[in-house]
Amino acid sequence: MALLLAALPLQVLPLQKGTVMSVENGQVVVVRLGRSDRRVRLACVDAPEQSQQPWAQQSKAALASELPVGTAVTVELRARDVYDRIVGVVRRGGFDVAPEMLKNGMLFVHDGYLGRCDDLPYGAAETTARELGVGVWNRPGGIQRPWNLRLELNDANQEP
Repeated sequence: MALLLAALPLQVLPLQKGTVMSVENGQVVVVRLGRSDRRVRLACVDAPEQSQQPWAQQSKAALASELPVGTAVTVELRARDVYDRIVGVVRRGGFDVAPEMLKNGMLFVHDGYLGRCDDLPYGAAETTARELGVGVWNRPGGIQRPWNLRLELNDANQEP
């Protein structure tokens, strides 16, 4: 995909340990890796856009609850994007934070951004939220998908 600068083969998934410095939104955290702070976008998911309230704020609050400032995390590097963000799986205490957020309807599965996500259990987690009608699924069919909203607004400068 055009947004992807460098994808790593699935068998080569470097791990980096770091500390959460801040949460930008429901899918991006700033993590101190070594001596530098890096923006890390959760792989294979998409959070509601800022204009999609109250879901965007709920998603950000959920991620901040999962990853409070100062939390030790491990980032499984999957790619870097054109916004110079690391795209990866973020684990706290060995557990990926995305499935719980998906189960609570705070995120959408979005494998199109990175390509291959079939090794992650995200589809089942999203199905649980959809069946329970929670979060972004609290209306029939769920809210508009963030990637479709960005296309509709034709906002090329908006980071996914």
